[in-house]
Amino acid sequence: MNTPPPEPAEPVDGRRARRARGRAAVVEATIDLVLEGFSPPTVEQVADRAGVSTASVFRYFDTLDELRDETTRRYFQRFAHLLEIPEIGQGTLDARITRFVDIRHELYVATAPMARMVRNRAPRVAALHDILHRHRAGMARDVRRHFATELDGLGAVTAGEMVGTIATLTSFEAWSELTEDHRRTPAQIRRGWARALSRVLTG
Repeated sequence: MNTPPPEPAEPVDGRRARRARGRAAVVEATIDLVLEGFSPPTVEQVADRAGVSTASVFRYFDTLDELRDETTRRYFQRFAHLLEIPEIGQGTLDARITRFVDIRHELYVATAPMARMVRNRAPRVAALHDILHRHRAGMARDVRRHFATELDGLGAVTAGEMVGTIATLTSFEAWSELTEDHRRTPAQIRRGWARALSRVLTG
């Protein structure tokens, strides 16, 4: 009786591609679950959402910390479009303020559960702390660009103080306090921010 030839081994590139797809599915599933309020989700929940076994999750990631760190990096990539201020630096001051407060509010609404998880873990995880620091620095640079007309003539020290004030005033932490502690509506938050920015920028 003839013995059938063995199945050819999967090429290395094929295994790598399959592993990359599996890792990506697990990361996207984790982000989706966190945004749905599971913070953090269990391995079983992640595996079920990603369509893989729990054993596969640990084959793709050596530790849960590695999974969470990769999830955080991907989270910032997924919502990168909300980090970009539309028509940055263009238009009247009122128009620029309106676009700025609108996009910041939209970003925080869309990412609140993940943003809270990142901030809760950042003091204990150096990689997350660094990611969050770079994120805040990037948002501050955009403030500087968007309101350059008002800031350029102030001198480096004063302009830096203004940028820091605006970035803090419109930060996720400020938005979270306004939403949860002061019970402000979206319209009230945007209106309050707009008034405050107008006063800060016009003296």
